[in-house]
Amino acid sequence: MIKVSIKRIIAFLPFAGAYFLALGIAALAIAFFGENVLFKDGAFSAVKVACYLPDDSSLNEAGFSFISNMNSIEDTVSFVQFDSEQEVRDAVMDEEVSAGLIIPDNFASGIFSGENPDVEVVFRSADTFDEHVVNDIMLVLANDLSVGQASTQTAYLLGDEYGLDTDASDELAGQVRANELGYAMDRFRLFDITTLDSISEHSLTQKIAASALVYVFLLSVFVFSYFCKGSNRAFLIRAKLSGIRPIVFFLIEALSVSVMMYLAFLLFSFGFKYGKLGVDPMAFVLMIPVLMVIAFTVTGICYLFKTPVSASYISFAVFTVLMYLAGGLLPLEFLPKFLQDASVFNPLRYLIAFTLEAMF
Repeated sequence: MIKVSIKRIIAFLPFAGAYFLALGIAALAIAFFGENVLFKDGAFSAVKVACYLPDDSSLNEAGFSFISNMNSIEDTVSFVQFDSEQEVRDAVMDEEVSAGLIIPDNFASGIFSGENPDVEVVFRSADTFDEHVVNDIMLVLANDLSVGQASTQTAYLLGDEYGLDTDASDELAGQVRANELGYAMDRFRLFDITTLDSISEHSLTQKIAASALVYVFLLSVFVFSYFCKGSNRAFLIRAKLSGIRPIVFFLIEALSVSVMMYLAFLLFSFGFKYGKLGVDPMAFVLMIPVLMVIAFTVTGICYLFKTPVSASYISFAVFTVLMYLAGGLLPLEFLPKFLQDASVFNPLRYLIAFTLEAMF
């Protein structure tokens, strides 16, 4: 029976390979470019923030670029720059953006001189999820900025107290700022930030890749429905006459599907490596139970329905809805609150989460 199964796998591999190659390329494209399409340049960001940045100092642009390109902010906020403060306020009032960030003209020079200019954050009166996220981010940035301002101001006050001239005070303040920047960068390397929701520890590209991979494997019913013979009564009768019980035949076919899915995963892993996304080496072990769960599910569906066509289209409808409700096609935060709460009962939510952990 094992030899027969191996022969069937080898004979069916070209069909399975064609399916996984076609949908795999599409999934990889979604993973690598979906973030840019959906969440960058204000196209469809979870949180869109208007920003006015004066051009009186190159330090303003450099500092803002450093902040806006941090991974934790880049995956959450899309900044849209405007040419004036009033345009920012109008964009917030017209609900084009969730919030506005106005950097004053004397921002860079004011920090260096110890004047501590205020950064203006503009919100609508609505209490939305987007504004909560922006508010939390702004509070963190404000705390970091206040530490820098206080340290710089202290340096100037100490310079005045000890009778240093202007040049000496500037040098002292410059050394303080350099030490602060070095310390801040060291904190990125020293502290391992964890959250209760493990999915938030991964980049958006990794989330999309894991979700797309699960979706592709679940929809493999389209190809494996022609491999599994559980709905073919004549085939089952012949197997029974040969002394093979139906449950044994189901297990053998499910394991055969698992093997073909694992070979497809190996192919996908090379695609992830080529795309510089990378797959953890332990994924080649940890993904085995994930693929077996999916393979047994797919095989069971193929046994449940009488024809490959009905199995394929019904599973497509069911899995697409479940993927949507699990946050696999859109982030859960975009769904209505009652659907977010109901997602805890969706098994695909946990399958995607485990796949994400296993792969990255």
